[in-house]
Amino acid sequence: MYQRVRYFLKAAELGNLSLAAQELYISPQGLTKQIGVLESELGGQLFIRSRRGAELTPFGKYAQQRLGNVFEDFEKAVQDVRNHAGDLRESITVGIFSALPREELVLPFVSYLLTTYPERQIQLEMVELAAGLRKFLDGKLDFLLTNTHEQDDLSGFERVTFGAYDAKVVVARNHPWGALGSIGVEDLKQETFIKMKVDPDHYAVPAEDSFYQNIPCKKIIEANNFETMMVLLEQGAGFAVFPLAFTDMKWAQIRAFDYPGKGLRFVTALLYDPNNPVKDMDRIVREIRENLEHR
Repeated sequence: MYQRVRYFLKAAELGNLSLAAQELYISPQGLTKQIGVLESELGGQLFIRSRRGAELTPFGKYAQQRLGNVFEDFEKAVQDVRNHAGDLRESITVGIFSALPREELVLPFVSYLLTTYPERQIQLEMVELAAGLRKFLDGKLDFLLTNTHEQDDLSGFERVTFGAYDAKVVVARNHPWGALGSIGVEDLKQETFIKMKVDPDHYAVPAEDSFYQNIPCKKIIEANNFETMMVLLEQGAGFAVFPLAFTDMKWAQIRAFDYPGKGLRFVTALLYDPNNPVKDMDRIVREIRENLEHR
């Protein structure tokens, strides 16, 4: 039941079974089946399913409150026991940028870790771009699988690379630019720029040289995450600038252009601190590099 409660709480938090299944690394069908079993065990319906997602029933809201408190206490108790046993260095904490390509990169990477290091406690956390980098820089993650670019200040850290991509100007296919063969700086100046919120403190260049802080545009809309940015794009709210190396993109509904002017190169990479005290860190990095690194 522990696993089913965990699944339920994630689905309740997100209000969407498909998104919850992605974060839990199981199929939507598998998640639906497990929640159905939990409903039978608890004796009531937890969700009302609709096109908008999964809405908690009154019974589901009560279950979320009661089980959430117990689950949080249980998780803390387990962690306390692990701390007492002195086995923290036997665990590996990995942050994964939520918009990375799941089938091509995330699942093979996670599968490799789980099968190659069964004796380790592999703790996975899906993170947004800026928040994940901040947690990594603050030492809260052993590894961070994410997209970085040449203006990021990552001095003192190393990486295993999986691919390199140029940033593109992206709009919805039904945007007025959709019929154009190319765009220029003047086009950007007349349109709204949709960007994800970032932490300017981790840039290795001054603000006047920052790529994203100096993109010409009419105005700026900041999105809290990649999913929100994509929704705004689909609504025709403006243009975005990012590398085409993300998951769940509706390719038939977007149009991408080369950036007019000096662009920005991104690298999809696994970041790590070479001085991290994780046991056998050098060997783990070497094995990941030998088996997964982009050639």
